[in-house]
Amino acid sequence: MKFMTAILAFALIANLLSAENTISLQKPDAEGWINLFNGKDLTGWNGDPKVWRVKDGYISGEINKLAGGNTFLIFKEPFSNFALELEVLLVGRKGNSGIQYRSKHSERGANKWVVKGYQADFANGCWGKLYEEGGRGALAWKYKDKAPEIKANDGWNHYRITANGSRLKQELNGTVTIEFDDKDLTQAAKRGVIALQYHSPGGFEVRFRNIKIKLLGNYH
Repeated sequence: MKFMTAILAFALIANLLSAENTISLQKPDAEGWINLFNGKDLTGWNGDPKVWRVKDGYISGEINKLAGGNTFLIFKEPFSNFALELEVLLVGRKGNSGIQYRSKHSERGANKWVVKGYQADFANGCWGKLYEEGGRGALAWKYKDKAPEIKANDGWNHYRITANGSRLKQELNGTVTIEFDDKDLTQAAKRGVIALQYHSPGGFEVRFRNIKIKLLGNYH
């Protein structure tokens, strides 16, 4: 009886911990889009409060000096097949950032907010390219047809990322920058979290807004 009681207690604790990590997604709109950022606070997201905050309807990542390597603002719900849209900018075109998708949470030492996986990159010389953070590095570093046009004067840039099966597509300001079919069965990610990158050593500001996702088929 004591053994059964211990098992039930363990199961209850496991369920409670699982519930804490479960996100109730908003209902899709008429076109199937689900907002991942409410424009007011970081509900559903987890990251270093010294780096991430909400200002005037957008997410801001900024710190004078970042110790411990790159850090990420992580959306707690994993996804498989989807189209993801958001707007991004690097203030003054300074710094380095990216959008992680189908990524795995991988704590590193004191840094609790580390992920590894696919990254839609953006920085000078890297806008729209595909990188694998913590893994194979540059996966698609040559543009499909041409380089994207990046907005001047701190204008917002529109990113669209589509992950469907093994096929990945990235579009920036209406230009398809990358189409990549990841056929490496030993390393290709089929499911994982979305996260926003702030790159060490810091000293710049990155902004994100209008983050929404459309699920394609069974996202689990």
